[in-house]
Amino acid sequence: EELVRRLSGGTERVSMFTFMPSGRGMTHAEMREREGYSDGTVGAVQTFLFRGEDGPWTPESLSTLTGVDVVIRLSAALGHLGIYPAVDPLLSRSRLLESSALGREHVEIADRTRQALAVLASAAPDAEALTIARARKLQRFFAQPFFCTEPYTHRPGVTVSVTDALRACREILDGAHDDIPEDAFYFTGGIDEVRSRALRG
Repeated sequence: EELVRRLSGGTERVSMFTFMPSGRGMTHAEMREREGYSDGTVGAVQTFLFRGEDGPWTPESLSTLTGVDVVIRLSAALGHLGIYPAVDPLLSRSRLLESSALGREHVEIADRTRQALAVLASAAPDAEALTIARARKLQRFFAQPFFCTEPYTHRPGVTVSVTDALRACREILDGAHDDIPEDAFYFTGGIDEVRSRALRG
């Protein structure tokens, strides 16, 4: 219900289609059967869970989900590293990044960020140490403290605006924060908080 309220902003009709919960998730074939369930109303939301056993999910296999505007792939590997939310930015995608709905700077920063994280994921032996260090800082910056996880992380929840997140990514990629230790980026929030935390030691 909260998702519907946030999506609608009180101005658009938003419908959320829900299906009976299943402990086994939904297979790719079952999702294909449900495709077209929405009759195209603006703001309709459909959520599908694909189990890891149905994978491996690669860019090629995800490209078969042609009717899906947004794919969020959760990564067990990132979860093991303690990066939450464990969203894989290399395999997750949104059609908004392929359209004119977002500004050129937003798309450019997203592309640069993916390229940097791809170098980290590939563990390329010829990658420069500085490139790896910046990618690791980006990865830790994406671990954000949620309000709902305060009892577990013992850190207050933080909201980071899109503008601040883009600025932070650009500055990290451009080397503006090369002097800040990697740990300062972890579960911190905005880049100003990262710098303050680094100064506090």
